[in-house]
Amino acid sequence: MIDLPATCSRSRRRRERGSAFIVALLVLVVMTIAGLALTLMTQTEVRIGANEREANRTFYASDSGINVSSARTLWGGKYTQTLTILLNTTQQDTGASTAPPLTFADQITVTPLYAMYSGSADKTSKNQNQQTPYSAVTHIVNVTTVRVGQLTGSHPYTQNMAQRIVVSMIELQPWATANAFPYHPQTVTGLRY
Repeated sequence: MIDLPATCSRSRRRRERGSAFIVALLVLVVMTIAGLALTLMTQTEVRIGANEREANRTFYASDSGINVSSARTLWGGKYTQTLTILLNTTQQDTGASTAPPLTFADQITVTPLYAMYSGSADKTSKNQNQQTPYSAVTHIVNVTTVRVGQLTGSHPYTQNMAQRIVVSMIELQPWATANAFPYHPQTVTGLRY
């Protein structure tokens, strides 16, 4: 006598043979695709972070140019000259005494300060008991900063990595009233009072 349930189960097993291999292969393909997607996302995020760092670094270099120009004006009274600053940031970051073959630098160019508005500085202690009153003068200044990567050696190469243009209005006081408006309004192009 033939046992029907036993023969059915054997034929069923023969048809299922290799299905575990196919399922394992599909799972492996899905996991590989997920891993590759995560790797690409991570690389993209690293690039975005590096670009953000360069942009922030360039912005803060521009901001420092404004501060240097303001301090130079208050300390030495020099406000009619363009100021150019070159910061070799590779040597600052690494602490190296000499520049390596690949260097990064910020080139900061600050325009002269242009007086826009002169107001009273009544509350300053400098104006008390003075015959020559001092004023508060609002100036406009433009700063252009370019972050540059440079490779020296047999094949020199320079690449601009980031650029920022910052325009700022700053008020400097106390300012001698005689020097409140050193520029004639027509000489400052694009500005109207």
